[in-house]
Amino acid sequence: MHPLFRNKGFIMGKRKDSRWIKNANLLDLVPVRLSEFKVDEKGSVTLLVPRTKSAFMRRIMERLNRSLFITIALDRIGSMLWLLIDGNSNTAQVVEQLQQKIDTPQPQLAERVVKYLSGLYHNKHITFV
Repeated sequence: MHPLFRNKGFIMGKRKDSRWIKNANLLDLVPVRLSEFKVDEKGSVTLLVPRTKSAFMRRIMERLNRSLFITIALDRIGSMLWLLIDGNSNTAQVVEQLQQKIDTPQPQLAERVVKYLSGLYHNKHITFV
């Protein structure tokens, strides 16, 4: 495959571009948030994932006093990582910023961040630019 075309193929349905993500160096890519979130007073991040895209179902859920979102609570390091994702810094820069906040050896932290970001990517909470 020609190198100019290697980074193409982000599709919002199924993750057909997972081959691309396996071949890419995630430390060079810039993560961008796709999910809404809220932060509590302790600094913990909770992701808010819409239950449905249908306006009709949203109205029914509102009338039944049901939540329109599924909540996903992130752990301490995941919360710090989520707040560092700004859409401008690449993953290596995010690892460096996270390294300043916690004391974990750089290689172990980079490996954990890459695994965490790939999980968020496969669950469609982030994408890479």
